[in-house]
Amino acid sequence: MKKTTLAAAAALGTAAVAAAVPYFYKQSTELTASHYVFRSPKVKGALEGFRITQISDLHNKEFGRDNCRLMALTEAQQPDLLVITGDLTDSYHTDLDRAVDSAARLARIAPCYYVTGNHELRMSRDRQREFFARLEAAGVVLLRNEAVRLGLGGGFRLLGVDCNQARTATLRDLMADRPREELNILLAHKPHYAECYRQAGVDLVLSGHAHGGQWRLPGVGGLYAPGQGVLPKYTAGMYRLGNTVMCVSRGLGNSSFPLRIDNKPELVTVILRGTAQ
Repeated sequence: MKKTTLAAAAALGTAAVAAAVPYFYKQSTELTASHYVFRSPKVKGALEGFRITQISDLHNKEFGRDNCRLMALTEAQQPDLLVITGDLTDSYHTDLDRAVDSAARLARIAPCYYVTGNHELRMSRDRQREFFARLEAAGVVLLRNEAVRLGLGGGFRLLGVDCNQARTATLRDLMADRPREELNILLAHKPHYAECYRQAGVDLVLSGHAHGGQWRLPGVGGLYAPGQGVLPKYTAGMYRLGNTVMCVSRGLGNSSFPLRIDNKPELVTVILRGTAQ
């Protein structure tokens, strides 16, 4: 009887593992596209309907050969602007060739801007210099604690800060001389500095880093995020912080922890709309 029970338990365990493997595989490889609307009276004229597609936390992952599935899904979003909000590569298994190739392909789809994540800043100074130079040569614009005025869609300010600078005076200085009527969009890797973004007076923040909380439960949300700990506050979607709105991507790849639950890789597109809509 004991042998029969043990054999049945082993068979049940094997069946459970066999069923779990494809589930976990799909959770890390099946791309999803999410769309959010950002409304502001500062969105006027040709800026109405402007589409910003966000690539975050790719961590050197490939979706098909040469990232063909990611490129196809990105192109299908019909972006007016592409933004990479950090961790394009990964400090644990750095592959600059793959990361640069992915960025170059993205830059052929639409104008492409990039800010660092914590994994890029973990690399040695020499590797950083090489990586950043190669990104620029590939047609990607780096925003390292600076702001640019873009004429796209009628014009707005795009700001970018290194993820270790968000809590410093850097962001406040970038916002100090802003025209009140001009839309300010910030690229910043870490969402848990939300209060800093609000205090600076940014209109829209695009962020990542939290990987959606890694494991997501219905009615609970993400279970853990770096910098936020257990049951993190900012993991996915749109958050209103006074006059600031922050959009957090669940990200595309994984790093030291490879498993996602109810949290498939996400490509985010934010559509700008005026308040009259």
